Amino acid sequence: MNSLLPLALFAALFIAAPVAAERPNQPMASLAEAPYQLEVTILSIEEKAQTSQITSIWHRVRVERVFVGSGLKQGDETAVVSAVRSNPSMTSGSSGHRGPFKGPNGLPIKGDRARIFADGTASILQTRSPNGWQHAERMISFVAADEECHSDSTMPLLATLLEALGSDAKIATTQMHYATADDGTGSPSKTPDASARTSLTDGARMSYADCTVLCMRERELGYNTMLSFKAATTQGLPLVGFRSSLHAFAYPNDAGGKQWNDKFPREQFGASWKFQHGSSSKTRVLAPDAEAAKHAILAGVVIPTEGLVLPSSLIEIEPLTPDCRVLLWGEAMDSERKEAAQKQPILWTRELKRENDLPPRRIAFTTLGDQGDFANPEFRVISVQMIAWAIGEEAQHARAARAPLPSR
Repeated sequence: MNSLLPLALFAALFIAAPVAAERPNQPMASLAEAPYQLEVTILSIEEKAQTSQITSIWHRVRVERVFVGSGLKQGDETAVVSAVRSNPSMTSGSSGHRGPFKGPNGLPIKGDRARIFADGTASILQTRSPNGWQHAERMISFVAADEECHSDSTMPLLATLLEALGSDAKIATTQMHYATADDGTGSPSKTPDASARTSLTDGARMSYADCTVLCMRERELGYNTMLSFKAATTQGLPLVGFRSSLHAFAYPNDAGGKQWNDKFPREQFGASWKFQHGSSSKTRVLAPDAEAAKHAILAGVVIPTEGLVLPSSLIEIEPLTPDCRVLLWGEAMDSERKEAAQKQPILWTRELKRENDLPPRRIAFTTLGDQGDFANPEFRVISVQMIAWAIGEEAQHARAARAPLPSR
């Protein structure tokens, strides 16, 4: 009997102790619904003990940019409140707010620049728990899962060009997700495999990115990877697509995901793939009309009146949904499908309405994107500016994208 006493006391200690489960980080789609979304500079910090376990962290901040939220403008100062929990020894549980900075629980320190996703009022903001503090630069996910377009080369190039943007500081950091297979336990392998079809490297991180750039062809993503993919690409966040992403999925008829084959491109990009004009053909990019030429994606882009020839074959698509705005048309050269229409939209945008006065969701797509297209500086500029526009950074120039590519 006595030998059981220490065990009983040990169990009682854990039963009596207040334990709150550690809260997982909210996906970016949830944070992006916050009524206040700001970029701020930390001016001062004050800690206020609330209980023996909970400390409130008050950040005095200066507003640098207002993305969402009324009552605040650039230059205003306001308070931002977070909470840090100190759990008793030998217990586990929620540590409260946390972020990617150097302060307590990874919260910002004085002088840091940060983005906040918050509730509350303009005078006292409450960051969304637990990860309402984010780096000022957006995180962009690049999905490289199209071996025919050599996306394992083009997407890293595009990520490098994007990270070079910004006058004072870069506007984005990037993470890559390559095609891979499951490792046998239902989790993605960490080793890229261009021919694999069921998973993506670091796929779980996709749901924490601000925007996804997709170059993906005929995949059959497994359940766990698909959860993150759906959160990143279908729940209100910016999205940019290239070429074969119009048939990103190819689930077999007896698979549960079969509806994604047609549903995904139509609902997200506003179009469906029909066919291409043959591997021996090319696309002549036609000069935009006066109105389209004013769009930020085409800012500074030079397309001569006789057109710009790129090596991608023209893709025939189903009619676009009415909310699509066509910026560029393409014309087939040396088409192998003479009976088909020889002119098609090749670059378009969508701005989809969101609830609660949130800014519209931005989507950009181009049917171009073979490896040879990226050798053209005008196409590189268009590609970079598609992403910059989607995340609301269209004022940034894309001079870096026009620079000559490094020799191999």
